[in-house]
Amino acid sequence: MKRLTLSILLLYLVLLALFTTLVIVVHMIPRSAIEPQFKASVRIFTQEGEYPYKNSLDGRVVVDNFTDCYMHNVAYCADATHPVDAAMRNYRYRGDVDMIVSMNQLASGRTVDGFSEYGKYWHGYQVFLRPLLTVIDYGKIRVLNGIILSLLLVVALVLLARRLSLGVALCFVVSLLMVHSAVIPWSLQYSTCYYITLFSMVLLLGFKRLSATRRNLALCFFAIGATTSFLDFFTTPVMTLGLPLTVMVLKDKNQGNMRAVFTLCAMWLMGYCLMWVSKWGMAYLLAGYNPMEQVTESVQLHSVGRGSGNMVAVWRELFDILASRWSLLSAKGLTRWSIVAVLALPALLVPKGRRTLDRYAVLLAIAMLTPLWYIVVAHHSYTHFFITMRDLIVCWFASLCFLYNMIDFNKLKAYVYRS
Repeated sequence: MKRLTLSILLLYLVLLALFTTLVIVVHMIPRSAIEPQFKASVRIFTQEGEYPYKNSLDGRVVVDNFTDCYMHNVAYCADATHPVDAAMRNYRYRGDVDMIVSMNQLASGRTVDGFSEYGKYWHGYQVFLRPLLTVIDYGKIRVLNGIILSLLLVVALVLLARRLSLGVALCFVVSLLMVHSAVIPWSLQYSTCYYITLFSMVLLLGFKRLSATRRNLALCFFAIGATTSFLDFFTTPVMTLGLPLTVMVLKDKNQGNMRAVFTLCAMWLMGYCLMWVSKWGMAYLLAGYNPMEQVTESVQLHSVGRGSGNMVAVWRELFDILASRWSLLSAKGLTRWSIVAVLALPALLVPKGRRTLDRYAVLLAIAMLTPLWYIVVAHHSYTHFFITMRDLIVCWFASLCFLYNMIDFNKLKAYVYRS
């Protein structure tokens, strides 16, 4: 235990130093270097609007250009002559209620109000966005985003099929489609947690040493949580916990118990919370900036739903949204129930037995991570459901993998032949 504690402390300090250095370094890039690409990006945002719809393989889905505008906004507002201050305070400009109008004001230099800080987040995505904006605009970044995500997905699927089974890989594909993942490359802020999740799955499946011991695995999940806190804009963080956790339960029978799952969840949560709190400390230490007023307001709003009634009312509204997605009266609801039935019926008719049930029952607990997250972060999950609905991928993947592993395929073949 003492060795693990020291290892976590060392990893935390290394990550904190790395993340702090990276955000400061990228804020040394002068505004003039990104200005042409920024203005070209603003033209794309102006043409598309704040919340355009895109046609994907799984339907017509809204894209959150609003937040991507914010990401570009923060990138452009940084003062490279004071990189430490810029990296810790994360200035933004909002001169109009409409973010597109504000972006055009910013691009033309005709700003009507001052700049405000947005330092409650790490804004680690700037480590990639600011260098990219020195050479390409938002449209080309989307193309690059799609290529990299596709390659990473292919590698993840190959490893799932080889290290686990083809059935598990197919369960993952279905889970991706059920949360409209085909539209992800169009949005930078949608993509962040997908990158962390896929990269984590690839590392855990591709490098046995990372999961060879409980200590190594605990450090991995601490790092995943910390990295999520650094890069993500509070979109779908539970995805980066639930999917790698499901993979580890399937890969290693020693992780197929509640104690092991709870430990890894605790490691992820420790990394996530500790790294986020550390941003506030570093902001005060390096720039004399205290974001706690912003933080307190956000916690009160997003957790208990102060902005739209009491917590129970917000939970009820969120439940209504979820229930509508499973209604048999809708085509999508019927599709979802049909997919569940395809695996649930064989699992009930020809199950492998009690031993297998005991081995994989913990997957059902992992599937509950999303509802638990929705309960804790009720207001944010409800008001931004077009974003947070992708956390449901944890429910889908863990549940489908449970049903798949409960099926005795030898008995199923015999059952089919007898029929």
